Amino acid sequence: MRRRQLLPWSAAVVAAGLLWAWGGSHWLQAGRELTLARPIQDPGAVQEFVATLAQVLSGVLGFTLSVVAIVVQLSADRFTPKVTELFLREKVNFYLFFFLILANVVSLWSSMALGFCDNPRLLIGLNLLLGTASFLLLIPYFRFVFHFLQPTSIVRRIEQQAQQAILGSLASGPTRFLLARRPLGPEQACPSAPEPYSTAQQRCLAALDEIKTIATSALRQQEGVILLEALDSLKALWLFYAEHKAHLPCSWFLLTPALRRDPDFASVDERLLSQIEAEGSWLELKILRQYQALFAEGLNGMRQVSTLVAIHTRDLGIRALQSQQLRLAEWVIKFFNTYLRAVINARDIRSGYNLLKQYRLLAEAALRQRQPALVLQIVSHFRYYSLVAYKAGLFFLCETFGFDLGVLAQLSCALQAETTEAILQVLLRLDQDPESEQQEATLRGIRKTQVRLAAYFLSCGREDWARLIYQDMQHEPLARLQIIRQELLSTAAEFWEFTDRGENFYYLEPALKPYAEQFFGWFQGLTSLVDGLESTSGSLELP
Repeated sequence: MRRRQLLPWSAAVVAAGLLWAWGGSHWLQAGRELTLARPIQDPGAVQEFVATLAQVLSGVLGFTLSVVAIVVQLSADRFTPKVTELFLREKVNFYLFFFLILANVVSLWSSMALGFCDNPRLLIGLNLLLGTASFLLLIPYFRFVFHFLQPTSIVRRIEQQAQQAILGSLASGPTRFLLARRPLGPEQACPSAPEPYSTAQQRCLAALDEIKTIATSALRQQEGVILLEALDSLKALWLFYAEHKAHLPCSWFLLTPALRRDPDFASVDERLLSQIEAEGSWLELKILRQYQALFAEGLNGMRQVSTLVAIHTRDLGIRALQSQQLRLAEWVIKFFNTYLRAVINARDIRSGYNLLKQYRLLAEAALRQRQPALVLQIVSHFRYYSLVAYKAGLFFLCETFGFDLGVLAQLSCALQAETTEAILQVLLRLDQDPESEQQEATLRGIRKTQVRLAAYFLSCGREDWARLIYQDMQHEPLARLQIIRQELLSTAAEFWEFTDRGENFYYLEPALKPYAEQFFGWFQGLTSLVDGLESTSGSLELP
């Protein structure tokens, strides 16, 4: 990006050089003739002019320094102190201030040299040229400063520093650590990490921490664009690292003392640290820990932050599945479980409502990638956290668990996967005996999901699975079944409020309604719906 910014300046310099080569000699000759033809009439006025120019240039230098220092400090206070370090490393600042200081020095010496110079025209011309250039350069320089201090530019520069640290650690030849072929084990461990790799690790850690700091600051100031840029940067670093990970030396994956002192690893159990080191997954864990902190920060506040974190985490999990990095996919599942625990502890139902969809999409990706063990692992977690949410009184969250399990069971059936019956059994164990009106509504919600799934099984010719649902529901009171039937057959496709999911939990497709009637026909004594029943636009109510 910096090269693209300097390209117009390089072209201007080349054009100026060509112009000088073409007309410089003529201008010099004209200057000599002018010098010989018209002597200076008032040397004192010229000397006073040069002294005034020196004062003006010193003022320009002081003004520029003051403005830049204030703006950079404000940006550093707003986002991260890393801004100051990044700004001072830019060579553009060095060149600009070097030129301004040079112009000041030339003007200062010229004001003194005019008293000893018989013909100072060239000296005056040099001062005018430097003074004019000093003023003209301020316009593009301030444009550069304000563009540099844009939060998105800062995030990208920090991301580039982490990428450069990774690229600088790439090994060549036989020292490559080919993760895809042979993971690092205790018997293959490197004796120690060389200093360059330790420094590169620290640069990566610092970059990730700075990005999280910017994201946290943006979250507290309600600046969604900056926050999204920071989240995208963390995801981009994960993907960049995934492309080069197989070619990094084994020393890169060792947990150096600096890594162990990092706040995200300092409290981790030593046995788990040894596992992370053996897998070579410390950088991925660091990124997931940043996501975890941002997710918790957004609960019961800027909820879209938690949703964005869930979306990014799901994307990373799907990438891991597609590249057959199952251990990384398991880490992603663990962090989804951590998010669920945070949601339940914070009692943030809306964040959990959106989070569960992303978790389900990860399970669907595992289904499509033919990873039944991971699917069943996720399903068992759904069961566990559903019970935890029920005990915590988050009944709507239990309905959401049930709906997502039903969708997952339908996809498993459509893909003819071996996990369908196991998912169904978990779904049948979600319902609890109601003790209050709210619990009654939750039970009816889960039962409606089970009826929808039974209708789907019947449409696929799997009456045996539909019978399992019937056996679980056959002792339900007929009044409750009547209400379930009425609500299912009268729920419209679209919910009457805007939701991030865009799903109406209990909408039954017209093609499935005959199969739902067939299912309800198995229950003896269940009366038909009253003709002319008023249709409602939905039965999903977000708390």
